[in-house]
Amino acid sequence: MYYILLALIVIVVVGQYRRYIKSTYYLVTKTSPIQLYFDIGRLGEYLTYRCLRSAEKSGAKFLFNIYIPKGENETTEIDVLMIHAKGLFVFESKNYSGWIFGSESQKNWYQTLPKGRGRSHKESFYNPIMQNRGHMKHLKGLLGETVPMYSIITFSERCTLKKLEIKSKDVYVINRNQVYDTVVSICDKVADSVLDETQIAEIYNMLYPYTQVDTVRKEQHVKNIESIKEKATVQGSGDITASGEFEVEKRQLQTNCPRCGGDLVLRHAKKGDNVGKSFYGCSNYPKCRFMRDLAEKITEDEKSQICHD
Repeated sequence: MYYILLALIVIVVVGQYRRYIKSTYYLVTKTSPIQLYFDIGRLGEYLTYRCLRSAEKSGAKFLFNIYIPKGENETTEIDVLMIHAKGLFVFESKNYSGWIFGSESQKNWYQTLPKGRGRSHKESFYNPIMQNRGHMKHLKGLLGETVPMYSIITFSERCTLKKLEIKSKDVYVINRNQVYDTVVSICDKVADSVLDETQIAEIYNMLYPYTQVDTVRKEQHVKNIESIKEKATVQGSGDITASGEFEVEKRQLQTNCPRCGGDLVLRHAKKGDNVGKSFYGCSNYPKCRFMRDLAEKITEDEKSQICHD
């Protein structure tokens, strides 16, 4: 019985692996399943694509991690782009948890994470609407103003979008499980197609090289972000005010301790070699001393979706 179960697991895993390496996401990004498993940002992009990949059957094409030039030695990176008969859908993927607050005109948005015992911790991040607006501005610089574009900000299903003030009609801020219905709703409002099969292919072929940039270009992109990060000012409240398109990437909060089941809460080391660094610790400390580095967080629920058809 044990060997039969093991064989079934192997068959399922191999099947999922084969389906994944045939997916557009893998073919464009060359991200291995192992890389995807441990990279929460890429995982969010892939899960967004997975919600929409049925559109490929009707002729839509997808691109990921597009390094659009915006100046001398500068680029801006689009997470996910769907080239569709009804226009270009530009996705900014935020694989966050917690409560999200913000408005379209606010430079910084806020993420509130539970710390246990009725307490919470607030973090700030650059307004994703402004971030995606910058992406679209430079994308229009390449393609021209004629093709309609739609800005869609997708947050993880683990997020609660508590208080958001959005006024623009072509901007959508949603949880990832709403992305398919949102795109269908947008398409239903557009009476006629604006791009035919040939035009979709032309845009895809024009933008594809920007997804295959060399290591030097990617390193320069990272250096530019780090340069902006250095210019960010830390306010008295502990929030970070971002400059340009820099965003402080957050690793997501796992709700329960894998050892004792207690809450994992955000803590800050007060002594030792890691003084000042943040980590997740069990709320049952000192009885339970489990700790997890921020960079290690990807939920088991999301891991189970990798390569899952």
